[in-house]
Amino acid sequence: MSETSATDRQPWPADNTPSRTWPIYTRGNVGEVYPNVVLPLEWEIGGPGSERGWRTGAETIGFLAPGDLGPHDPMIGVFGGYAYFNASVMRLLGVRTPGLAVDVIDTQFLGDADVPAYAPRPGDRNLKASAKMVRTAIRTLTAKNVPLVYEMRRRANAMRAAAPPIDAPSDELWHYMSAAFVEEHSWFIASHVINTMQATIAAGSLTDLCEAKLGDPNLAVTLTTGIGDVVSAKPAKDMWCLANETAPEDYDDAFAAFLDEHGHRGPNEFSIGGRDWAAFPDLATVAIDAMRGVDPSRSPTAQAERMVTERELATAAARAKLGRGAGRLDKAIASTALWSQAREESKNQTIRATQPVRHRYLELLRRTIEMGGVDDREGPMLLTRAEFERYIHDPAPLVATIEERRLELARLRTLEPPFAFDATAHGGSFPPSDNWQKRKIASAATASSSGTVLTGAAGAPGTARGIARVVHDPSDPTALGPGDILVAPVTDPAWTPLFVPAAGVVVEIGAAMSHSMIVSRELGIPCVVGVADATLSIPDGAEIEIDGQTGTVTLISLPD
Repeated sequence: MSETSATDRQPWPADNTPSRTWPIYTRGNVGEVYPNVVLPLEWEIGGPGSERGWRTGAETIGFLAPGDLGPHDPMIGVFGGYAYFNASVMRLLGVRTPGLAVDVIDTQFLGDADVPAYAPRPGDRNLKASAKMVRTAIRTLTAKNVPLVYEMRRRANAMRAAAPPIDAPSDELWHYMSAAFVEEHSWFIASHVINTMQATIAAGSLTDLCEAKLGDPNLAVTLTTGIGDVVSAKPAKDMWCLANETAPEDYDDAFAAFLDEHGHRGPNEFSIGGRDWAAFPDLATVAIDAMRGVDPSRSPTAQAERMVTERELATAAARAKLGRGAGRLDKAIASTALWSQAREESKNQTIRATQPVRHRYLELLRRTIEMGGVDDREGPMLLTRAEFERYIHDPAPLVATIEERRLELARLRTLEPPFAFDATAHGGSFPPSDNWQKRKIASAATASSSGTVLTGAAGAPGTARGIARVVHDPSDPTALGPGDILVAPVTDPAWTPLFVPAAGVVVEIGAAMSHSMIVSRELGIPCVVGVADATLSIPDGAEIEIDGQTGTVTLISLPD
């Protein structure tokens, strides 16, 4: 079967049409949730709930007013097969929140990425929305706990309990996936958005205070390192215990307990097509084995103790400098810690609620294979929702459709989607994938020379010097040895186990609200995020030095 020509090529089935009113979209932030080509079935089931959830969450927080978005103004869309987030809409958070600004929001969500500049429009400023944002900010900065997180936990438990048994009829499993889950999913996304926005407000307040009163906005990174109770870091801590502190005779029971608590996590975990550790335990086992024999000084507990000490010293110095204003600093630190923890926990509960859907998809897949369907997990995800509903009863007629879409999927995976685009510059559409650059592989031609300093954003404090290991797949932690520096395109929680043996972390896409920053601070690992083309500019095997306080990466020497 030959590859389809550009003129005959059909749009990717998951693709949306970008907004003409709010035309700027970016891969920033959403790349952690959908890092790869978005498959049609996962988007048609998860996409509508994500869109409704984002709208509801943004209106609840207050920066989005009813009527701002029409039915053809997606906040989250798939363009050319890749997921994008609407930066035009997100910038309203900076416009409509007193004390914030667009550049602050860009830094929080996009880092130093190259995104089309903000151009003010009539209606961007909205007094009612600003008044609501003031009320939200006051609630955020004075909160002592986050009741919404407890409600998310309760509803995740209820949703898991309500899932039909695995041996239920196929129609019942499909109804749960395509109807019951979709409605509930929008509530979880809205709740996660609310927590994320309040975490952004808290972090922005602390950063502004550090810049205005202490002359160093990056100090906020040190002041929120090692805060404890960050749920996304706990799997790595428990894996360390399994690898280095669990007696052989107790391992099986301890691993079963690990899967009971963390089995819903894994690569691409927001997607119904993701591979969680409960269904694919070998992924967790490989990560655990990679931690065996690592120097005890690199344990998450030892690292956290060191980071807590450094944070307390930095906090004491900042309080002394502020004098009578120290109380405001204490409140900003406490608020940032509270909402960072809440954001990661809300993500955790959203993924827990998604896990039963993934497992019922795997059961439907098993049944279709017995009926002559394709024998792999990804293939049926290339079908649309309507096609998959037919497929679970009679897969044979749709096998050819799957194979045709595999060709287009393979093509899209060879391309580098633009990090951001302005739809108005492309006639109200997105840049055609035929004009995208081919995905590059690091080589002598793309690598920077010795002595080059690459810049990004400060992620987690500290410096580290070691051998760079460029990793594209978190499922293979064996490429990363103790003391190496992980260089990755983007990270989600499935990457967390790789952080433990690493001396430091460098990520291409990331900002203050990114997973890599929050977890690195909790695990005590120097981190630099938002380093453009890091996986190309830093060759595997190069010696590098990173400074997580200033956000710099220095190439010391290139590999032979």
